[in-house]
Amino acid sequence: MTTGQLPDRLSLPHGRREERRRVALLLETADVLAERARRTDDATQAQVLLRRSAQRRAQAARLAAGDSPTGR
Repeated sequence: MTTGQLPDRLSLPHGRREERRRVALLLETADVLAERARRTDDATQAQVLLRRSAQRRAQAARLAAGDSPTGR
């Protein structure tokens, strides 16, 4: 899921604005990390950035699903 694919309404109960903000921030961070990976000429750095991007997306998905906010 990318920031552009973020649904208008997440399936979160009312009163969880902070969680929605965190999901959005995690997805935006994932997009930035993926873009940095595309721009680098260092294959090792690209792998690390893509792994971190995937971790942020997974964390956002868990948070949106109502699991632990830390996701660690």
